Amino acid sequence: MKLYPRSAFGRIAALIAILLLINQLIYYFSVSIYIIRPHWHQVVNLLASEVKIVFLDLENGIPKDVSKAFTTTTGIKVYDELGAKYAGLDNAVYYKSISDEMSEALGQPTEVRLQEGKQLFAWVKAPVKQDLWVKLPMAQLNDQYPPQLLIYLTAITLLSVLGGWLFARQISRPLRRLQFAARELGRGDEPGNLKEQGSSEMIAVTRAFNQMAQDVHQLEEDRTLLLAGISHDLRTPLTRIRLATEFLPDNDADIRDGIIRDTEDMDAIIQQFISYVRDGRDEPRIWQDPNKLIEQVIESFNSSGRVESHLKPLPNLKLRTLGGKRMIGNLIQNALRYSKGKVEVSSWLENENVIIRVKDDGPGIDPDKLEKLFEPFTRGDEARGGKGSGLGLAIVRRLAEMHNGTITMRNLPQGGLEAILILPV
Repeated sequence: MKLYPRSAFGRIAALIAILLLINQLIYYFSVSIYIIRPHWHQVVNLLASEVKIVFLDLENGIPKDVSKAFTTTTGIKVYDELGAKYAGLDNAVYYKSISDEMSEALGQPTEVRLQEGKQLFAWVKAPVKQDLWVKLPMAQLNDQYPPQLLIYLTAITLLSVLGGWLFARQISRPLRRLQFAARELGRGDEPGNLKEQGSSEMIAVTRAFNQMAQDVHQLEEDRTLLLAGISHDLRTPLTRIRLATEFLPDNDADIRDGIIRDTEDMDAIIQQFISYVRDGRDEPRIWQDPNKLIEQVIESFNSSGRVESHLKPLPNLKLRTLGGKRMIGNLIQNALRYSKGKVEVSSWLENENVIIRVKDDGPGIDPDKLEKLFEPFTRGDEARGGKGSGLGLAIVRRLAEMHNGTITMRNLPQGGLEAILILPV
C-alpha cells in the first residue's frame, strides 16, 4: 500500500476525504432518485398531455386545429420530418429514459429529444403518425453559470475539506510537537514541558512524555556528576604517583619512564571521560568560518608535518568554537594514532552542506564494526592497534548531532579509513 499515507495527518485527511466522497455520492444518488427523477416524471406527464391535446383530432398531415393563434399562445409547433430538421431537430439529443417514460404515458412507442440552448425545447415524435414531430418549449434555462446545484456542491465540498483539514491539523499538531521534543531529548537537549492539550489520550501521552523527559534529564545529571567525580578523584592519586615516580633513582629509569607513560595514558583517558561528560552543550554558537577552526586544529597537531590540508572556501556556520575544535581534533588524532603516513584533511561545499573529510592510510576497520566505532567505550584496536578509552569518536558523533550534522566512516579501496563530517548550512 504505497499510496496509503504514513503520517497521522495524512491518514486522518484521507479518511475524511473518503467519508466526504461517500457522502457526496449518497447525496447525488438521493437527489437523483428523490428529486430529479420525480421532477422529470412530472415534466414528461405534462409534455404527454400537451402532445395528446395537439393530436386529439389528428387525421392526416398537420392538424388543422393547431392554428396560428394556438401556436403563438403556447409556442407548440408541429413539423414534418424535413421541416423538423430545418428547425433544429438534428441538434437535439436523444434520451432513452425520457423516451421510455413518454411512450408509457402516451400508450404508444415514441421518441423524445432535447434541444438545449438559451431556451430548452422538447422534440416528441407523433405517436400516431411517425413522420411528424412536435416541438414543445420548456422553462427558460438560467443563464447564470455555474448552476446553483454545482455552486452548492462546490461550497459544501470546499467547506468540508477545510473543516477536515483543520480537524486533522488539530490532532496532528500535538504529535508534531511530541516528535520534535523527542528528537531534542534524543540529542541530549532539554525540551521543557510540553503543553498538555488536545484529546484525553493525547494529554495522557504528553504527560507521560514530560515525566520521562524529566527522569532522563535527572539521570543525565546524576551520570555527569558521577563521572566527573570519579575522574576528579582519580587524578589526585595519579598526581601523587607521578610525583613519587620522579624521585626514583636513575638506575630505575626504565621503571620510572614506564610508570610515567602509564600515568599519562590514564590521565588522557580521564580527560576523555571529562570531555564526554562536559559536551559543551552550554557553549554559545557563533557564526564563523569552519576552515579557520580546521587550520587552528591542524596547527596544534602538525608538529610532525604529517597533516595535509586541502580546504576550499566555505560559508560561515553557527558553531560552538570548542566543540568544533574537539570534533575535528578527535578525528585527526584518531587518524594519526592508527596510521603511519600522511593524514589528509579536506573541506568543500556540496548540496548546501559543509563536508569535512579526514583521510588516513592505516589498515582500516572491519566493515561490520564501522558503525559500532561511534558507541562509547568501543575501539577498533583489533584491526588498527593503539590505545584509548573508546570515547573519541563517540564525542565526535555527539558534537555532530548537537550541530544537526552527521559523521560517517568508510574504508577506502586503496587502503586506509575516511571520516566524513557533514554540517548543514
